[in-house]
This record gives sequence, structure tokens and C-alpha cells, in this order.
Amino acid sequence: MGITFSSPEDLRKWSADEGYPGVLLSDGDRSVAMAFGAAEDVNQEKATRISVLVGPDGKVLKTYDAPVADEHPSEALRDLG
Repeated sequence: MGITFSSPEDLRKWSADEGYPGVLLSDGDRSVAMAFGAAEDVNQEKATRISVLVGPDGKVLKTYDAPVADEHPSEALRDLG
């Protein structure tokens, strides 16, 4: 799933326009981004691109700084092992 600062309405529209099949969540108050280090404060315009690998037990296994979109799915699957 992805999390952005965009509103739920904007995310629905973008997903429909692009045919995006994944789940996108809105973090309008930046609380999730700040908790995971993707934003330094509530006034940050855009989140820093990171990826967080969460295991089946809900625990964070690894955080990836600036993941490369084409390579990241394979990298995360390798890390799940």
C-alpha cells in the first residue's frame, strides 16, 4: 500500500485515471510520515520517499531510503526471504 499527503478524493481520482490497482492511504496530517521519518514537520509539502517492509506479525523488518521503483519489489521479496 502507499501513503501520501493527498486527500482521499484526489487519491480516488488519480487511481481511477491511472488504473492503479493498489491501495493508497491519505496522511493529510503528516502523522504517519513523521512517525516513520518521511517528514520532519507538519508543514512539509511532500514526503521523503521511503518504503517500510512490515512482516506478517506487524513489526517493521526494514526501512528503505529512496527505493528505486523498478527494483524495489524484488528487493523487498528477497528481504522477506
